[in-house]
Amino acid sequence: MVLCRCGVEASFSISWTDKNPGRKFRGCTNYKDPSRYCKFFMWLDPPLPSEDYKNLMYQMHFALVGMADGNAQLEQVNVDQNRRLMLMMKLMFIMVMLFAVMLVTGTVLLVKL
Repeated sequence: MVLCRCGVEASFSISWTDKNPGRKFRGCTNYKDPSRYCKFFMWLDPPLPSEDYKNLMYQMHFALVGMADGNAQLEQVNVDQNRRLMLMMKLMFIMVMLFAVMLVTGTVLLVKL
């Protein structure tokens, strides 16, 4: 466990900036509160070897984020289509039941004639 200068466990995160894509680090959990922030920061892995590698990591990360967004959109389309399908099946069931009632009612009326 790594403690920051505040005496609190330093939070773990991964950087996705263009300068340090994919690098793991620990930092003060109070970074959003300037009055309590102790400015503790520590990289957990070595610097990336080259600019090309950094660019590749950055591009791959955002490609994955884009794919995840696309998957979320497709999931929503799937949910919407399933909802419509269920509604259509319910309507079809009601139509079949109404047709059956009309058929039985018409048969009963014909028998009485």
